[in-house]
Amino acid sequence: MEDEGRLGEETVVSMPRQASRAEAVDEEELKVANGGTVRVSSSYRGTASQKSARRPQLTVHSAPQLKVRVYVPTNFDEVTGIADDLKARMAVIVNYEKVEAEEQRRICDFVNGACYVSDGGAKRISDYIVLYVPEGIDVSEAMSVAVLK
Repeated sequence: MEDEGRLGEETVVSMPRQASRAEAVDEEELKVANGGTVRVSSSYRGTASQKSARRPQLTVHSAPQLKVRVYVPTNFDEVTGIADDLKARMAVIVNYEKVEAEEQRRICDFVNGACYVSDGGAKRISDYIVLYVPEGIDVSEAMSVAVLK
């Protein structure tokens, strides 16, 4: 008998309404990448604070350029330039062919120490050539490649 009290009530159903001509004028036409256009209502575009809440902010990072210097030292006095380049985060190739064995050992020890202090890495390319790289450059997979003549 509870239903008897509800017999006289009306049920209201809301239907989606179509945009009027006045609202259609409130649209903006935007150009898209392929050269076409798209109509967007100004209410969709919203304010700048609403846009940032809806859309993630993207940051573009460019990869730093790796510079490589090649040294062919003839004496120990040239090691400071090699160490300075390693400090400046440059890769260095040192060719020890023109240095006697004892001098080569001194230069190699100094450059290896500079590379170690800067958290860099070293890879022997041949009997006389060594590649030194700054921190963040992995040379563990570097392999010697035969040069085709």
